[in-house]
Amino acid sequence: MKKLILPLLLTLASCSNFIDQIDKTSVPKAAQEKKFSLLFSHNISGETHPCGCRNFPLGGLPQVAGLFAKISNDSELLYVDTGDTFFPSSVVPVSMKDSLTFAANNLAIGLDQVGLKYFVPGDQDFAMGVQFLQGVANSRKFEFLIGNLSDENLLKHKKFAIIDRNKTKIFLVGLVDPEAFNGPAAHYFTKPADALPGIIEEITKAGYDKKNDYHRLVILSHAGIDPDEQLAKQFPFIDWIIGAHSQSFLRYSKDEGNVKMVQTLSKNHYIGDIKIDLNSKKQTDTYELHEVRDELERNIEPNPLRAFIDDHKAKMNDLQIKEQAKMGMSETLHESVNANVTKFKTAASYLESHKKQAEFWQGTPHAIAYTTLIKVNEANNLSCIGCHSLGLNDPRGYTTQKNMVTFKGKPMKGYWDEVKKISAHVESVRKASPADVKKVSVQWFALDKKAGVKSNFANVQCLSCHAVEELSPTKDTKKLAQKDIEFNIKNKCLGCHTQDQSPEWYDSGIKVNEKFNENYKKMSCPRIN
Repeated sequence: MKKLILPLLLTLASCSNFIDQIDKTSVPKAAQEKKFSLLFSHNISGETHPCGCRNFPLGGLPQVAGLFAKISNDSELLYVDTGDTFFPSSVVPVSMKDSLTFAANNLAIGLDQVGLKYFVPGDQDFAMGVQFLQGVANSRKFEFLIGNLSDENLLKHKKFAIIDRNKTKIFLVGLVDPEAFNGPAAHYFTKPADALPGIIEEITKAGYDKKNDYHRLVILSHAGIDPDEQLAKQFPFIDWIIGAHSQSFLRYSKDEGNVKMVQTLSKNHYIGDIKIDLNSKKQTDTYELHEVRDELERNIEPNPLRAFIDDHKAKMNDLQIKEQAKMGMSETLHESVNANVTKFKTAASYLESHKKQAEFWQGTPHAIAYTTLIKVNEANNLSCIGCHSLGLNDPRGYTTQKNMVTFKGKPMKGYWDEVKKISAHVESVRKASPADVKKVSVQWFALDKKAGVKSNFANVQCLSCHAVEELSPTKDTKKLAQKDIEFNIKNKCLGCHTQDQSPEWYDSGIKVNEKFNENYKKMSCPRIN
């Protein structure tokens, strides 16, 4: 089996085929030593690859494919997803409709390629309406598993699936809680607790016996951990509930009686794995999490998903540029409406008046933070830019990447190419020495002076962290308590250094407050007298 699976992983087509061989429900397989891994994800939120700015990148389709290749050495695989998968939220901004829809469709293709078998939609998946999901259901190999649709004709789907192996039968049931929705899509579903008894009758006719220790009933639920717990109390014969929606990161199963509830972290940073011995009773089942690290990609050489992601990023970049060009058409109106609004003072304004602070800042990763996005071809991604610049979507700042840097006269041709050249030798902003970072920063300011730059909002600047009154104190504002300043900076800091972007702050055995204090000391400029 091992010899068969790994070669199959080496092509895009086979990435979707190797798990297809699992669900052969009509003919039980002969006894085998290999175990069975029920792998799951959820809350991917449209992410196909690591954003490129995390210290320790997690997630990504090439990395997931590499993980599956590794697990397949001693386990048969079945991969399921429980929703909030295709879009980053339940509302798609009109200005980003094209790029986010493209990303969602490409993610569906990628999930097909890594072998997704069953999918339960969540509220975010309806962001572009039921028509989008109909298109996915009709064009992809993975199947929608929904047992509580109020209209059976709404989507192409199955109510349940049966996996028949050796002594073991696994009964998979998909349920979506309408309470997870804020909009009209809630009406597409009945309450899970109302629908489940009827489904139990159907799977019982299909062979399910809740008293059989070799039968597993697994609920694929999009509801949240609290509703899952209520469902477990009401139906104590359920064996596993694979949840979603609430993003409850469970390193170990949360048990309600004999019912084991599991969820994992969002965006494919972790993959959940219920390990089943096909020749043993269900009491021997175990659960573990796999961290989807960057190096897993190399488990397959060449990894077919790498070219897929490179092409995805190039096309996304083109779409983002076009979208922002349309946004730029309203920029004149934006400027006229906010004509009397004073723009943020950029870092260049403080180079002379705050020399000690400026020199320190120029040696920190913040000073060239935007180059991280340039290196990974995400320079036009508005969902990333906000944390790598000052003032995105603020009247005092800018609204599109094109207007991140403005010029006193005619814009310099090839400006960003020059920035790319200046920073080309820095492989990682975080790992670069203060001297190397400062060299890039100094050269960038020299380029701005030469190019006649009026304002440059790129990078994490003084006002990204501080308030204006802290940098230009008056008689009254000098009385600001240091603890108040630190509190305000902390809120801004944690706004970007979230659990997604800086997981090591939250999962390092150190409380996030302590981790913040540690980094605050490292990044604090000399005090202003």
